[in-house]
Amino acid sequence: MNVNEATLVYADEYSRMAETYDRVVVPRFEPIAKTLVELLAPQSGEMVLDVSTGTGLLACLMAPLTAPAQFVAIDLADEAIRVASYRAGTAGIRNIRFEMMDARNIVYRSHLFDAVGSNLGIPNVGYDRTFHEVHRLLKAGGRFVFSEWDAKLPPSEAAFYELLEKHKTSAPSQTLAQVREAVSVNRSASEAKDLRNPAAVAKKLAAEEFVQVDDVVRTFPVRFADAQDLITFLTAWGWDELEVSEMPLDHRAAFEAELTERLRPRTAPSGIEDLWTIHYTVARA
Repeated sequence: MNVNEATLVYADEYSRMAETYDRVVVPRFEPIAKTLVELLAPQSGEMVLDVSTGTGLLACLMAPLTAPAQFVAIDLADEAIRVASYRAGTAGIRNIRFEMMDARNIVYRSHLFDAVGSNLGIPNVGYDRTFHEVHRLLKAGGRFVFSEWDAKLPPSEAAFYELLEKHKTSAPSQTLAQVREAVSVNRSASEAKDLRNPAAVAKKLAAEEFVQVDDVVRTFPVRFADAQDLITFLTAWGWDELEVSEMPLDHRAAFEAELTERLRPRTAPSGIEDLWTIHYTVARA
């Protein structure tokens, strides 16, 4: 499986889980998106692009600020775009144009946008092409702000993935086998690790002639009611949902019991406490 094939598998999984993702994940990501809006500071009348909009959280926060200008939001997952369109329509936001489009090949004319944002949406592989496209699309002096996870996983998430690896099925379905291969292609690439390295990101952006590149770090406290709540959150991504759903029943029980025990030191009366560290890259064209 090559990188392009892996990217399409990822898009299919995002599409499959779009409604679940929007219900389970998006509310917890809203503070991260709001901080990005503050850093990008979109203004009325500006042309702004949201790259990898997902189910439209960032777009729906920013578009009202740029009205009456047309706001553009793109994503490769068709069902995510459908959910995003529904979100905007329900909120009465009329100035967003949602487009199904690859972040590595953005089909708009050069120097069209005043600003570009992306909330946890820059592709792990091929993002140098995304950076090239964003620079091409921005007007001189235009702003580019995107968020990305810290290289170190939050403790609760690290425990989940360690135990997932331990208890996953040894007899995956054809679908899960294909998804596993896509995940391996995506995560094993050196550039995927570099995306969570601010120095490497700054170097890539400089190569595309971005200037004034800054790394702004913010932390966000998060709580999960219990281990099952954490599992529900992390299985809103298709690849993790498939892994957990295909576990043999005895493995699933052991997985949940061990995860509960592993998280006990982080569990307070209000639930499991964790801290997300997010890097915001802020640059100008």
